[in-house]
Amino acid sequence: MPYLRINDIELYYEEAGKGVPILLAHGGFSDISEWEHQVSPLATNYRVIRYDRRGCGRSTPKDVENQPDLWIEDQRALIEGLKLDRPVIGGVSYGGMLLLEFLLKYPSYCRAAVIVSATARGVTGRVVFPDRRSELNHIATPTLVVQGSQDTHFSVDHGKEIADSLPNARFAVLDGGHTINNQCVTEFNRTMLDFLLDVAE
Repeated sequence: MPYLRINDIELYYEEAGKGVPILLAHGGFSDISEWEHQVSPLATNYRVIRYDRRGCGRSTPKDVENQPDLWIEDQRALIEGLKLDRPVIGGVSYGGMLLLEFLLKYPSYCRAAVIVSATARGVTGRVVFPDRRSELNHIATPTLVVQGSQDTHFSVDHGKEIADSLPNARFAVLDGGHTINNQCVTEFNRTMLDFLLDVAE
C-alpha cells in the first residue's frame, strides 16, 4: 500500500491515471472513499491522487483533533513529495475549508480548485476553522464551488457567498445534501469535468 513519509507521519494515498494531477481531500474524519465515485471518470484523462489526512483512514497518527495548520503543511509536503506540478485540488466539507486555507497560504501550488459543501464563515468544535470571508477576494485561483440544495450542514448561501467573493469562480447547485459528490454522481462528475476542460488542459 502506498504511503509517503512526511512531517514525521505516514500519509496514505492512492492514485490512478495519467495527465494533469488532481489532488482530492476528504471531509471530516473520514477517508479517501469520499471521492470513490470520481476516480474512474477523472482518471481517464488526469492523474488522480486521493489521500487520508493525518489522523484519518490509514494515515498516522490516530490521536489528531484540531490541527488544520498541520493538515495544510501535510498537503504541501504531499504535493512536493509526489512531485505534483500545480495540481487541481478538490476538497469536500472540511477538505474544502482546508483548501481555502491552503489557497491563502500557498496559492502558487494550485492551478485550480474545486470546493464542495464548504463554508468560509468559520466553524468551531472538534476542528476550528477561522472566518475567512474578508480574505476571499485575495484568492485568484480558478475555482468551482459546488453546494447541495438540501445540505443541512452548510446551506446554499454558504457556497454562493464563497463563489461571489472569489474573483475567478463559478457556482453550481445540485439537488442533494452534504456529500453531494456521492449523491448526485453523474451530475457532479459532469460539472467537474466541464470545469476541468477549461482549467486543466
